[in-house]
Amino acid sequence: MAYPSLNSLRTFETAARLLSFNKAADELCISPSAVSHQIRQLENTLGVKLFARVERGVTLTSRGEFYFMNVQQGVRILLRATDLLMDPKRSRTIKMSVVPFFATRWLMPRLERFQSLFADWELAIQTSTQKSDFEAEDLDFVIRRGKGSWPNLVSRLLMNENLTPFCAPLLADSILDLNDLKTAPLLYNSQVPAEWSEFFASVDEPFDAPAARLEFQNTSQILDACIAGAGIALMDPALIAAELRDGRITPALDITVASYRQYYLVFPENHADRQAVDIFLKWVDAELLAQGTQ
Repeated sequence: MAYPSLNSLRTFETAARLLSFNKAADELCISPSAVSHQIRQLENTLGVKLFARVERGVTLTSRGEFYFMNVQQGVRILLRATDLLMDPKRSRTIKMSVVPFFATRWLMPRLERFQSLFADWELAIQTSTQKSDFEAEDLDFVIRRGKGSWPNLVSRLLMNENLTPFCAPLLADSILDLNDLKTAPLLYNSQVPAEWSEFFASVDEPFDAPAARLEFQNTSQILDACIAGAGIALMDPALIAAELRDGRITPALDITVASYRQYYLVFPENHADRQAVDIFLKWVDAELLAQGTQ
């Protein structure tokens, strides 16, 4: 049986990804006619039609779609292996994407300890709350806040989250019970708008979310608004130790509930045996054990 050449597979992957023979030619530094020739040879070898001509270029057939998904994964594996051979330093780099609040509040203050234990490893950290493309971004793993279920990905629990209502000291005297809390200005996170409803459900307290509310894009903004006296924020005490110690915020009520969301380390199944994942997981476990929050 004759198999396609690696060169033709690379050309197919590029043309299928860009849906353009001309753009593929530019990326591969060959002529459009060379792309067409290689695709035609590949189709002849396989005995199937991979592309269909449309008014503005080409599109993949159903068999072409299937082939592209598998070939693209193979090409990325080959390119990664080549990169590691040509740049051995990458094999000693842990590349991750982390939700911003966890990165600044938990991870960054501990990086010096990580580097003292693993001096020959480098960390490459980006922050995001969005879905990541592990291959395109060359990530070993991501750290996300959620309920632990991400399609086609493995998730390992890093840290449980507990939530307490906090406010500026000037507001604290006006919050005596849950009824006072319900009528106070509550600060909402637009990414998890159900969080206050979940909090009151956890303490078996009826709650109707207000139609008009103060809503922010991220946890850092909510914390800043809370310190400024704008309202009540749901926060994990473990991540705001400095503000509590300095007296900039205080518990509105002495109530702490388990969050519906936790912090997870998330990665594709084929990353499970990467040394970077193993090293980081063991280090986080040791850190949490040392601070007694696991």
